[in-house]
Amino acid sequence: MEQTFQTSGRTSLYVEIGSGHVDVRATEEDRVVVRVDGDDAEDVTVEQRGDRVVVIGPQRRTGFFSSSRGLDVQVSLPHDSDLTTKLGSADLVVSGAIGTASLKTGSGSVRVGAANGEVQVESGSGDISIDLVAGDLRAKAGSGDVMVQELGGDASVSTGSGDVEIDHASGDVQVKTGSGSLRVRRPEADVALSTASGDLTVDLMGAGELAAKNVSGDIRVGVPSGLPVWTDISTLSGSVRSNLEGAGQPGEGQAFLELRAKTVSGDIYLDQR
Repeated sequence: MEQTFQTSGRTSLYVEIGSGHVDVRATEEDRVVVRVDGDDAEDVTVEQRGDRVVVIGPQRRTGFFSSSRGLDVQVSLPHDSDLTTKLGSADLVVSGAIGTASLKTGSGSVRVGAANGEVQVESGSGDISIDLVAGDLRAKAGSGDVMVQELGGDASVSTGSGDVEIDHASGDVQVKTGSGSLRVRRPEADVALSTASGDLTVDLMGAGELAAKNVSGDIRVGVPSGLPVWTDISTLSGSVRSNLEGAGQPGEGQAFLELRAKTVSGDIYLDQR
């Protein structure tokens, strides 16, 4: 089944299915094309409601969705369009540049190329991978990993047992996990990292505040040469290793780093770069 809807540009898409796969592509065309394949494809509701296109899978009589084998949903839509999903176990792949996004999946994975607005994403047990978020990010995963390349706004990320890795962050970053490892490579603002048994790593922490806290993992922080650093560091049974050279008190208006790192049995490494 395939349907085409004409739009005046940016629109919004809502997709609600159980199992299967959802592929969304943002293009330069002012239209939305929806193709649905699978055993229950003819029972899927595909409609245009004002500036919104909806794709809704059939419900089970005794539960949520009916398609046990899953549906294959492919959608092309204008770039900067907004996207909302409510998926059971379906995987989601988004390519091109969308606008804002509110994405939920029970056990599927989420892969997003670029979003020019705010992104909220939640997955029960699937991984979350995003190349670019120009706005703020709110991400939550039960047992999956969260990987983000570029963040333009603030980020709040939490997982139950997955790892989190952020390459570059322009805004404040707050990450919490139960037992995973956390890594932020190049933050430009404040960072707060918390985990129970994973390692905490900040490859190069510039000026601002860094709070890193865990129980049994190591903490590693890279600091630019010449940056004044105020530290509050403690470990009960681990060791502290540092090659930081004293930079003295910061002058008036000079940037400095406020570093708090606490672990129970892990080691703490401070590396001047």
